Amino acid sequence: MFSLDINLLWVSKCTYPTKHVIRKNHHDYYQIVFILGGEGKISFGDSIKHACANQAYIFKPNVVHKIEASRLKPLNIIEMKFYCNNPETENLIYSLTPFVNDVGQPLRMAFISFVEEIKLHDDYTPCIIKALFTQLILSWKRMSEQGENDSETNNTDNLYIEKNINKDDLKRGDYLDSVVEYIHKNYSSEIKLKDLADIAYLSPIYLCSAFKDRFGVSPIQYLQNIRCENAKRLLADTNETITIIAERVGFQSIYYFSRFFKSHTGISPNEYRKRNQNFFIMDYQGDITDYS
Repeated sequence: MFSLDINLLWVSKCTYPTKHVIRKNHHDYYQIVFILGGEGKISFGDSIKHACANQAYIFKPNVVHKIEASRLKPLNIIEMKFYCNNPETENLIYSLTPFVNDVGQPLRMAFISFVEEIKLHDDYTPCIIKALFTQLILSWKRMSEQGENDSETNNTDNLYIEKNINKDDLKRGDYLDSVVEYIHKNYSSEIKLKDLADIAYLSPIYLCSAFKDRFGVSPIQYLQNIRCENAKRLLADTNETITIIAERVGFQSIYYFSRFFKSHTGISPNEYRKRNQNFFIMDYQGDITDYS
């Protein structure tokens, strides 16, 4: 059995207040949404679902999706965002059905344990997180194969564009892993394409081609996406000024940061903070609320 290998960008447990809407958006990473409780509506691709407790969704790269809390009840969710680091993991994740109507109690507890472990964050956390994530994904795969999901999702293959992974990807995988690792460790510093090409022992042109074949974006786009995700975390978790946050995550210009952030999320950094900060901090650092 191979090992699941991902770059975990974001894990949160939050409550979207009544009538709260996350407008249509898409991105180049995977996003898992688990409904702890409450009610709402979730759309992805051409599908629209009534959101309720124990449902799980996976939004694959570049699939447009939208999340809405109902007018009467808040929507209580756990959210994960990640990239896949090797072809085997990519193929497995991509094969999952995008919607499971009822994950069952064991997986519900695994999702909750995932968030609790992130909050605990000690020396054992990385190994425990890896084990919990493996449990979630392989259980999801089992349900996909057994057909224990909403029958409406059986014809969704046309919504997604599958990446082609070949032997050349496997050969250059180690070099690309080094580039990804460098980006995650040094995203706050100035990084040029030539720096990344030197790490991979490839020409800049060939690195861009190989990197895009595997991850769907160029190395610089990947870097900017990582910077943007970390900026979102700082906007929600801290009261630092937007200028300081832009500098901390590696943007040299507040103007470029604001423009990139809006193109990436659909809203300005200021608006993102208004929508996410208050209820996110209070809820994420407190106890998990169970509305079911």
